[in-house]
Amino acid sequence: MKLISLKPKPVEKGSIQNLTRQIKNLLPFGKSENHSEDAIIVRLARGLDNRFVMLQNLPLEGSKGIFPPILIGPTGLIVLNVSPSQGYFRVKEESWWEMNKTTHRFGPGRPNLIKQSQEYAQKLAELLDKHKKNHPEIVPVLIFADPGVNIEMTNPAIRIVRMDGVENLIGDIIRSEEVLGSNEVDFLADGLEIMGNPEKAIPIGEGEDFFGRDLLEPEKKTSFKLPKVKLPTHISMPPIEEKLKFSPRQWLIIEILMILTIVVLLGGIIYVLLTY
Repeated sequence: MKLISLKPKPVEKGSIQNLTRQIKNLLPFGKSENHSEDAIIVRLARGLDNRFVMLQNLPLEGSKGIFPPILIGPTGLIVLNVSPSQGYFRVKEESWWEMNKTTHRFGPGRPNLIKQSQEYAQKLAELLDKHKKNHPEIVPVLIFADPGVNIEMTNPAIRIVRMDGVENLIGDIIRSEEVLGSNEVDFLADGLEIMGNPEKAIPIGEGEDFFGRDLLEPEKKTSFKLPKVKLPTHISMPPIEEKLKFSPRQWLIIEILMILTIVVLLGGIIYVLLTY
């Protein structure tokens, strides 16, 4: 499984939002949700192959929140609403009840995790429709990361999975009917990633393939330049006489031998011509 984790937009230093974020990071409950998501993603990555893409930290348009993990694959789109909640819960269709730790009685839970999961799926569909991205029905799934959670379920409106049921969820995903091709999976994953990081977008007409999907900007090749080397404009070549260091008498003998060689060659050539 391929993981695309979008980085949250940086907050200006010294702002109230930055201070609030730092305080949340110091508190234990501020980290539990992220740890829960990471634990679920790791287990899904072990069971799903590279045909599936997990998109994490996609910003919610019009708010400062983010979508829960979004799984995109041949079997469709799934919004995985991962909850770190602990305790006792009761579910009947879309109603959500939570046991009060003091009175041990069930009352309406806040938030309603069933409706919250459905809203995430609806907002994702609206986001894709807004950007004219064709997609199949988006399925919301509620996952509890705490293995000790207790849930009484009666015809829940969406699928609810405990930690010990993640493997069954993976098996059902793999065995489900395929509704998207590999190109369509990449098309949706790339589209959502660009929505989360608009600076990655390429102007229309540039870098688009046959399906109109923005391709990655080609890497600019740097031209290789030879280092500048200053060559000497004049090279002194010693005369051959000085280099060989022959005496005048030796040079005279060499010249006579050369003349005799030429005469012999010419005589041979003339003899051959006259004979044939």
